[in-house]
Amino acid sequence: MKILIIGGTGVLSADILKKSIECGYNVSVLNRGHYNSQIPQNVTIYKANIRDIEEVKVKVGKEKFDVVIDFLSFNVKHLQTSFEYFRDKCIQYIFISSACVFRRKTEDGILLESSPKPNNELSYSIEKYECEVWLRDNAKETDCKYTIVRPYITYGNTRIPFGIAPLARYHWTIVARIMNDKPMFVWDNGTALCTLTHTEDFAYNFVQLYLNKKAFNEDINFVGDQVYSWQEMLETLYELLDKDKKNIVSIPTKKIARILPCYKEFLIGDRSLNAVFDNTKLKECIPNYKQNISLKKGLEMILIYYKEHNFLNGIDYKYDARIDKLIKKENGINFDFIDYLNAHRIKDRVTYSIYRNWGETQLNQLRILFHGIKKIMRLK
Repeated sequence: MKILIIGGTGVLSADILKKSIECGYNVSVLNRGHYNSQIPQNVTIYKANIRDIEEVKVKVGKEKFDVVIDFLSFNVKHLQTSFEYFRDKCIQYIFISSACVFRRKTEDGILLESSPKPNNELSYSIEKYECEVWLRDNAKETDCKYTIVRPYITYGNTRIPFGIAPLARYHWTIVARIMNDKPMFVWDNGTALCTLTHTEDFAYNFVQLYLNKKAFNEDINFVGDQVYSWQEMLETLYELLDKDKKNIVSIPTKKIARILPCYKEFLIGDRSLNAVFDNTKLKECIPNYKQNISLKKGLEMILIYYKEHNFLNGIDYKYDARIDKLIKKENGINFDFIDYLNAHRIKDRVTYSIYRNWGETQLNQLRILFHGIKKIMRLK
């Protein structure tokens, strides 16, 4: 079976790539090549920008596939460009949507595939839902079968499943804060429920969709059974690090959104709301569903991975500064820059200082200035 993954280096797609190889499939990836050094040698790599379909045509050529998996379509334009090219090159097109598409309120119960959509508080949700609608409507005119997959929060070697997180591959920042007795935070006492799935469990179940007729032209809540409150999630990490859970600070959602508006949309539109999903359809669709990795075990695996890989990309000092700013506004305690890994650059200290002390309006003005300077330099 020939599988093409559009993407292939993210925390979720990397484990799907690995599991597909373990199953003996002929696997290819299509991406821009930023992290391809981590891809096994027996994988065919098409180095191209999926947004440049002419470049993709040159690289892929006449190749055809049984299954194409699209991790990189975030709006209808993306999906249309990709699907219209690959629909004649594959039997099944798997679109990775999101369980964020569901319209939710604080009192919502378990969400079914048929539950109301989209989540109008979240632009990401709206665009993913528009993709789903477009795919259903346009796949009818082709012989290509689609499958819409809706993950919620997944986590793996490089990603800690915290609702407001650092940049990808910088999640040791959370651990470093805890180990150095800087507070972490939850919103509204951390009572909102979240469904968490380790990427290895996700991948084990995901590969069972390939050419699975039960999944043809279906949308599936692709989530596990493990549900935690955000407080429980964070407390589990504190326990593994043997640190005092009293250092977790609860802050009202609206206050966080006011102090750190960069997190406002996802916090109000998703993370502060219960996220529990019915996965009956998933279990009926695949023959051997399982979820073996507990949150505690998954977090242990993440800690080991970061230690064995030199803490990957290091510390996200923008995130660190923002959380320090939030804590200062909430309880008046002032925290300063810490060189967590004894490897900081002057740039890190400057970044921390700017994001710790400047308001969001000033930061936006600074970004505009930098973009303008870059544009002028390119013209020269």
